[in-house]
Amino acid sequence: MNIRVLGSSSAGNCSLVWNGDTALMIDCGFSRTYVGSCLSSLDLDIPGIGGLLITHAHSDHVNDTSIDMLVRNRVPVIVRRELTRVLRRMYPSIERAAGLGLLEEINGGGGGAGTLGIESFSVPHDSPGGCFGFRITDRSEGGKGAGVAVATDLGFTGGELVEHFKDAHAIVIESNHDLAMLEGSNRPAWLKKRIREIGHLSNDQCAGFVCEVARSSTRPPAAVVLAHISQQCNTNALAEDATAGALRLGGFPDVRVVQSFKSLPSEIVRV
Repeated sequence: MNIRVLGSSSAGNCSLVWNGDTALMIDCGFSRTYVGSCLSSLDLDIPGIGGLLITHAHSDHVNDTSIDMLVRNRVPVIVRRELTRVLRRMYPSIERAAGLGLLEEINGGGGGAGTLGIESFSVPHDSPGGCFGFRITDRSEGGKGAGVAVATDLGFTGGELVEHFKDAHAIVIESNHDLAMLEGSNRPAWLKKRIREIGHLSNDQCAGFVCEVARSSTRPPAAVVLAHISQQCNTNALAEDATAGALRLGGFPDVRVVQSFKSLPSEIVRV
């Protein structure tokens, strides 16, 4: 199974997970041109996408024009039941998907597309209708049950979240901000408070969570992809250093830490 973050920041988010049979897109917050070029570079095309998973309703994850392109090419849109009403009200492309029978609702029990299994789970984030992460499992004959857990927006960790990431072969998780840079920024106090408390994970929060997942697993993940890195209150180097350093200190030096970028695809992670 392959994982690539096509881009991740407050300006747009989109990831791709695929095996030899099925490809799933997670969020689509970029232009049609950018999405098309990213798929072409992988020798994939729009009709070959087995489904679009949407994590939540914020516009950096839902580009209405791009999703309309997917729907016109008969790509199913797969969302949590709790999120359906909000998305249909906010985005005409989602309403069109529903009218064409292409809107598929799932609950916590999950579902699937082709040879990829889908489990969804709630994450804390201030988005109407809720915010959700996904765990995708390769159910193909040669896939050996490889799995990736993805959560690009969450304000804090805790509760059952570790269980959804435990034993995943790869993790995509946000490492949004450096706390000192956030506090020193010229952002208003209310926005800093929102980011700290319910908006996004800091580098240290991300690093601590990844180490907790590794300790709870029967074997640590092969790779961790850092997503949603702030362009104003973080750097890729700070984000990578925090998680890679924590993993080394925690006894997991072999876990590969992979960067994502604002509008440039990450390297491909294969598990």
